[in-house]
Amino acid sequence: MLKAFLIEAKWCKQKNIPKFEEYLNNAWMSVSGVLILTHAYFLLNQNITKEALHSLQNYHHLLRQPSTIFRLCNDLGTSKAELERGEAASSIICYMRENGVSEECAHKYINNLLDETWKKMNKDRVTNSPFSNSFIETAMNLARISQCTYQYGDAHGAPDASAKNRIRSLIIEPLAL
Repeated sequence: MLKAFLIEAKWCKQKNIPKFEEYLNNAWMSVSGVLILTHAYFLLNQNITKEALHSLQNYHHLLRQPSTIFRLCNDLGTSKAELERGEAASSIICYMRENGVSEECAHKYINNLLDETWKKMNKDRVTNSPFSNSFIETAMNLARISQCTYQYGDAHGAPDASAKNRIRSLIIEPLAL
């Protein structure tokens, strides 16, 4: 993940917008999904196998696909603010630049890519896997929560009134029972 951060820092410093595929090959790692899932594997499993460790080390599909969904959802949710700030790289910006298309067209492409990644992940979920069912569900849940978190934009990095009200009602002014 730190190597992925370094690559992104170089792109930013050099004001380099990479090709879409180059961006995505790095970005699924920088989003921290693999780190989260690797820790989850050891927290969930008391029966650690060599096959599963090998699959973790080689970034099995059940690590890469939820991380890709996490990254793409993050990019879709944050792209408007990033474009306004003039940030160098996101899947939206890379796709727009590489293909000479509008932001709307890039969003459509990323949403299709999300659908395809979900299909692959659902297929891999039922195929012979070195991981326990609890770990597979955790990987699926990472993808689910990513879509849930970013479906209405970036409520964390650029909170709107609705996000601020949700936080206020949950933390600052909880309901009295």
